[in-house]
Amino acid sequence: MITGYNTDVEQNGRIYHVQTEDKGIGNPTIESLIYLGGEILASHRSSYEDLLPSGPDPKALTARLEAQHQRMILNVRQGRHDPGGMKAFGEGIISDRGFEEVVLDYLSRELASEALQVILENPMQFAAGTRHDLVVRARGDLSSLPVKNVSIAVSLLTPVEKPHLLTEGKTDGQGFFRSSVLIPPVGEGSAAVLLNATLKEERVELKWLVANAEGPGG
Repeated sequence: MITGYNTDVEQNGRIYHVQTEDKGIGNPTIESLIYLGGEILASHRSSYEDLLPSGPDPKALTARLEAQHQRMILNVRQGRHDPGGMKAFGEGIISDRGFEEVVLDYLSRELASEALQVILENPMQFAAGTRHDLVVRARGDLSSLPVKNVSIAVSLLTPVEKPHLLTEGKTDGQGFFRSSVLIPPVGEGSAAVLLNATLKEERVELKWLVANAEGPGG
């Protein structure tokens, strides 16, 4: 199950850090924080207690984490946390162009700077002592269009060793990165898989705990 998202977002020459975490079943809350220069600018918390009676569904919880994280990123990109606040559409525009041209130009600029969304398509869970066929997809948050040439690095984190690189590469023209990774034997809850995706100034970080294998390794 995914435990959190971390994304650096550039907006008007400033780098904002957006962090979203699952606080755990003991405190079934999804918490998002927006930082600028180490200072917390905004926070948002939502409960997923409604998912607990039937047992937490990893897919449903991941979807909520992702949706809340992307909403916070969008708030940053819309200028909600700029020192001067959000600018109204068309503010400062002095042009002989028609309204439709202005709108199209505005939309093209918005899509060009949309947030990078990175999704783990496979596996659903990382298990110790198992080989996994890794499938990662990169797309634009607003347009859902594939994003190529995103640098992907997948590493194993443990309390006793430095991060160990498992695989790395770039997304293809369809926005996919595929590889095979072997997770070495580790104790339950004592390791995590870290995925870093970078494209120019934007960085997305995802992390999953490693579970014990329930059967023979693949």
